[in-house]
Parts: sequence; C-alpha cells; structure tokens
Amino acid sequence: MAENGKGEEAKASSPSPVFGSASTFGAGTGFGGFKGVSTATSSRQAEKPEDDTPPEEGSGETEEECQAEFRPIVQLEEVERVSGEEGEETLADFKSKLYRFDNDSGEWKERGIGQVRLLKSNDTGKIRLLMRQEKTLKIRANHFVMPGTKLQEHSGSEKAWVYSTVDFADEEQKPELFCFRFSSIERAQEFKKHFEDAMAHNDKALAADEEQGESPGDESTEAAKEKHAVEKSEADELAGKVGEVKVSEEDDKSSQA
Repeated sequence: MAENGKGEEAKASSPSPVFGSASTFGAGTGFGGFKGVSTATSSRQAEKPEDDTPPEEGSGETEEECQAEFRPIVQLEEVERVSGEEGEETLADFKSKLYRFDNDSGEWKERGIGQVRLLKSNDTGKIRLLMRQEKTLKIRANHFVMPGTKLQEHSGSEKAWVYSTVDFADEEQKPELFCFRFSSIERAQEFKKHFEDAMAHNDKALAADEEQGESPGDESTEAAKEKHAVEKSEADELAGKVGEVKVSEEDDKSSQA
C-alpha cells in the first residue's frame, strides 16, 4: 500500500503535456514535431535587408514619363487695360473720404472713399487731382489744380479740407464744392502742402504757356478762360456756405474707421 501511495504521488507531481503527449509531436519537447523553416534560417532572413537598389537603366523597370497634354477649355486673350494715366507721374497719394456739397438740399453728400492722387503730365507738365473709388475704380474727382484755390478747414475738424473747383469727374465741367477728410491731422497737413506746391507749379506752367502764345483749340484761349472764371466764381459762392453745414456724425465716424 505504501508503494502504491508513493507511486500515485509521483504521477501527480509530473504534469501532463499542455499540447498532448510527447509521442504526438515528437520526442523531447512539445514543439519538436513542428518541421519546416528552422530557427536559424528564419533569423537570417529577418536580418537580411530588403533590396532598395533602384533598377538599372535598360532593365525595363523604370517609370515612364507622362506625355499627356492638358489644354484649357476656354482660351482667354490678354487685354491691355488703358486707364488714361499712362503718361503721368504720381507726385502724391493719400487715402481719403470725399464729400460734395449738394446745393439743392443744402447738405454734404458722401461721394466715395479711395485714393486721391496728384498726377503730373509728362507732355504738358501740368498737375491734376484724381480720385477713384476703391474696388470699383470709378472716378470721383478729376480736376486741374487751379492756382489761387483756397483750402479751408471744415468747421470743427482739422482733418478735413474744403475747396471749390471746376470738376470733370462726370465728363462735363461743372463747379463743385469738395470736402476731403483724412485719417489724421498729419495726413491732412501733408495733403495741403502737396496741393499748394501743385498750385504754384501750375501757375508757372500757365505763365509759360502765355509767353509762348496761345494755340488754336487749346484750353488756354480767352473764351475758355472766361468760361472757367465764371464757373470758378460760382464754386466760390458755394464755398461761402461751408460754415453753415456740417458733416453728419455717422459719416464722421465712418471716415475715421
């Protein structure tokens, strides 16, 4: 009985194979029966790097270049844009908000926001003022900087200049009372300086034209001068009303933005 008890204890202490008996997979271990790629062979293959060498020329493995041509559906021709300013030199450039005085209603009307520039003609040497509306580039002010023009501060603001002139923005000459408002007092003073320099320059240019004599059909004929003088006097009468009107607070805030 004792021997049987020891024999049972010995059998209990030796666990049975997890994957079956040794005779099923081969002698020794439970994995001995697996045959195929040896461990040494698989390790050598794992260590062997892949061949990244590009294919040699003429091997037939090179990628072919795409020879396809893609043409646009719509062919657009280049169009030359003519602004009328090609023969002029820009002497000064300021961003400003422009108002014009409406004589019928007795109020200032906003005319536009954009760049106001002083342009000198390469042919005549005279200077004009041109302002275009931003984005649309529509002309809002276009006139010769006439000598003797009086710049007046708008009542209650040092950033705005008021003056009368004969304007050609609507492709016809007519007297206008303009108010240019700038972003700061410094910009307003800089505009005044350039404007007064342009008046002095044009005064000399007109005097030189008179010395050389008047040519037929030129704007400097006596009839043209008389017409300009009448229109200028009407504009000066409008300028006398500058103290009677004010730019609205809403327009004033939007111009400072």
